[in-house]
Amino acid sequence: MEKRNKSAVSEAYTNKVFQTLRYLEAGDFKRLSKYLNSPYFNQSNTLTRLCEIFIRLIERQAAGFDRKWVWNKLFAGEPYDDVNFRKYCSDLLKLVENFLAQESFENDPAEKNINLLTHVVQRKMDLLYSGVFRQARAEMSKKTYRSLDHFKNMYSIERLYYGMMDFDVKLNVHANIEEISYNLDLFYWIEKLKLFSSVLSQKRTGNYQYDLKFYHEILNFLHNFPIEDVPELAIYYYSFLTLYEEDKVEHYFNLRRLLDQFGVLMPKKESVELYDSALHYCTGKLNKGNKQFLQEYFDLFSDGLAKGIFIINGELASWRFNNAVVAACRLGKLEWAENFIENFKKHLSADNRQNTYTFNLARVYGYQHKYDKVLSLLRDVEYEDEGINRISKVMQVIAFYELDEIDALEPFIESFRVFLYRDKKMPQQRRTLYLNLIKYVRRLTRLTPGDKVSREKLRQDIVREKEFTVNHEWLLEKIAELG
Repeated sequence: MEKRNKSAVSEAYTNKVFQTLRYLEAGDFKRLSKYLNSPYFNQSNTLTRLCEIFIRLIERQAAGFDRKWVWNKLFAGEPYDDVNFRKYCSDLLKLVENFLAQESFENDPAEKNINLLTHVVQRKMDLLYSGVFRQARAEMSKKTYRSLDHFKNMYSIERLYYGMMDFDVKLNVHANIEEISYNLDLFYWIEKLKLFSSVLSQKRTGNYQYDLKFYHEILNFLHNFPIEDVPELAIYYYSFLTLYEEDKVEHYFNLRRLLDQFGVLMPKKESVELYDSALHYCTGKLNKGNKQFLQEYFDLFSDGLAKGIFIINGELASWRFNNAVVAACRLGKLEWAENFIENFKKHLSADNRQNTYTFNLARVYGYQHKYDKVLSLLRDVEYEDEGINRISKVMQVIAFYELDEIDALEPFIESFRVFLYRDKKMPQQRRTLYLNLIKYVRRLTRLTPGDKVSREKLRQDIVREKEFTVNHEWLLEKIAELG
């Protein structure tokens, strides 16, 4: 291992190429090294050596580097030249960007075939026409599910074939115009439906206005189109309709049917988007009181999980993890929730793995009435996510009450109240939800045994404000237990 003086290490300068390289992994570094050592792509040994130095530093977890130290490794004994050093870094960045583009190209057979076909047509290489075109079509025919990119690529292939065959100048020859139009139409319709859906979603979360052309014309046309004949189009059509006509639940069930059939065959990005669309629909229905969709949410998530759809680059997002546990607990599937927490903990990001694991295990213990375990897990734990922090404190309030630890409960809910006011960014309506819980728990603990009038007054107040009180069901349950 090379030695460096302390002052060189301490400077920790960084730049764009160094930060870009930090996104790569060990396998990427090996392929990048081969790329840089190929004279076809790179003829500068200096840039190759500079990249190797940066990679070694990154592998040692260095946050940055000392420019003069790096320069000395490249040009021993020569005085540091900042202008040239920046030029080398800029040139290396271009090579790294070209490498990333090459990686994308190599991983996309359709794009490679289209580029080859384009070159052959432009150079009018007659001998290669039939073979290259046959290869391009055969590659596309392997697809069991035709994604959005499939139709775009097929349009490009058919358009190139049209140019290759000089159909513009040939008379009395049947051209492939219908194939060109078919693929262009499907690509256009699907892309438009995705954009239409984005507009509807953003209208619900902001005041943004968009003017998309042919909105009603396309929808009217697709309404009379045999949509089920093209499931790749139908799945986006029904996904859009769940937003456009959300009261018609048949759109959701049509979407769910196609997800069951094609979800595992789609490209990962498309499947995640469509599953999320369906899950958001279920959440919307739940928020409106339709409890049927809690089971739908759970079943849909379980299906996506079994198909590996929600595991992206080996990770499961913590918010998905949280939502899955909530749905399972509310359905009484506590054994499933415990198994899920243990089995999928490894897929959580290392940054928040332990906290997410602890929080959700405590949630399950709460549903199992193991309140002592809830407190042991959550006591003295603070979460970066303020929403999770608030839920954690609510769970502790409930645990203290259920364990009849009233002496500990009073100071805790007072600290909770201070915590709520400390968050200046929290909307007042949301703060009220938790403040009402605190208010009613305090009144609950101060009820005199046998005081039916006060108890009934408390019950009526909670019922009146239930929409503005978190865990109002639990509060009403505790009142009922008092007789």
